[in-house]
Amino acid sequence: MNKDIAKQITGFLTALVLFLGTINVKFEWFTLDSINALEVVIVAAIPLAYTFYVIYKNHFGFTKKAKEQNKVLKQKDLK
Repeated sequence: MNKDIAKQITGFLTALVLFLGTINVKFEWFTLDSINALEVVIVAAIPLAYTFYVIYKNHFGFTKKAKEQNKVLKQKDLK
């Protein structure tokens, strides 16, 4: 799934570069190589963001339900 999202974003950016090239708008820093490098960053950032979310959810559950669940787990010596 991560690669699919990155492919969609980079595919759009590639199409944008080609469109801008046809109307003679050029950016030296906005090339196919920079788009491919961005794809690598996106592929790495998606699992990192998911991991941060899971860590936050597991360790810093501030909802009432999370506090009750944490209390029950501690009573049953599961945490």
